[in-house]
Amino acid sequence: MLVLGNGIFAGAELAVLSMRRTRLRELSDEGSGSAKAVEKLRGNPERFLATVQIGITVIGATAAAFGGASMASRLAGVLAKLGLPEQQADDVALAAVVAFVSYLSLVLGELVPKSLALRAGERYALLIGRPLYGLSWLMRPVVWFLTASSNVVLRLFGDRTNFTEGRLSAEELLQLVEEAAKQGTLDPRAGEIASRAFEMGELTLAELMVPREHIIALRRHASAEEIRRVLLEHGHSRMPVYEDTVDNIVGYVIAKDLLGVAWEGHLIVLEDVLRPPLFLVESMRAMDALKELQKRRMQLAVVVDEHGGVAGLVTVEDLVEELVGDILSESETPEELVTREGPGTAVVQGSAALRDVNRELGLELDEDQDYSTVAGLCIALAGGAIPEPGKRFQAEGGLVLEVMDSSPRRVRTVRFHLPEQPQAEA
Repeated sequence: MLVLGNGIFAGAELAVLSMRRTRLRELSDEGSGSAKAVEKLRGNPERFLATVQIGITVIGATAAAFGGASMASRLAGVLAKLGLPEQQADDVALAAVVAFVSYLSLVLGELVPKSLALRAGERYALLIGRPLYGLSWLMRPVVWFLTASSNVVLRLFGDRTNFTEGRLSAEELLQLVEEAAKQGTLDPRAGEIASRAFEMGELTLAELMVPREHIIALRRHASAEEIRRVLLEHGHSRMPVYEDTVDNIVGYVIAKDLLGVAWEGHLIVLEDVLRPPLFLVESMRAMDALKELQKRRMQLAVVVDEHGGVAGLVTVEDLVEELVGDILSESETPEELVTREGPGTAVVQGSAALRDVNRELGLELDEDQDYSTVAGLCIALAGGAIPEPGKRFQAEGGLVLEVMDSSPRRVRTVRFHLPEQPQAEA
């Protein structure tokens, strides 16, 4: 019974934390008292987690003490009757009881309850919500006393504690998502999007932007014929407008607004549809940039470096594609950045991002460097110079990079010689 009580607490923690907030709010609005209790527990996680931790600790200690004091003595008597010396009988009985209680605690007190909580989290949370909330209210003095006691000791180290430290870290949450996707409790595609969302929190605009050399822009005083040609050749929905040089971007235009300029140029001029630009620095976090674009209701921003020069462009589509993958229109064809030649080699475009190559080829190339592309990796391995075709470099993990095509200005394509995998993994 003590072990089962331990399991109730272990499963309750997982069930309450995993219940969706939207579903919880929906049930609360319908008048569910259990949902309101769970919502209160979620609203005060320090007290909730402390109550669960205290319950698990007290029950575990009680189970161990009961097993040692009661079960071990009885088992020792049985073993003594079977012919074992009294001292050895006591030692063997204690070891057997410890092993048995540990086994029950792991199976019935941890693994089974947590598995049930994952499968039927909502029902479990609503069932345990009210009694657990009442218990957490009664445990307030104990929680305060334990926190104060911990802080007395930690004050010697210049630190203090609270029960928020018991929450799951981002890495642990990511592991839970990946494990749920593998086991089938979460749609694999949803798991992939969630994993990308965790990774996106660390990305900057410099890693996601369209680089300067790939920008398609219009001159401020472009003729109707030039506007028509750019629209037909490139078909972008939005394009920046510059004066003199690309570093002097004065705004952007929307393709549908240009139709009048291109086909009825005598009616309006480019200035009439020019919209003010939004400038963002390349070190800005991608998630912050997405929020800024949403707040301003804009789809495009100009990315500048620390000196104010134009480094590239970023759109809402670029940011969303980082979460869900490439979004192609009816007229677009997917760009093959990675082409498999065989089980041990692949041809990769120099402009390919290292994070995309890692996903595609299952590698673990370091993404926390000054460079973010395969070309940047090759240049770094070459000591800062642009390598010539045919050059080979040894990268981390036994990977060999062979430059296939390069110019004095950039690395175009690289052949990856993948490290051999053990036969069992293959």
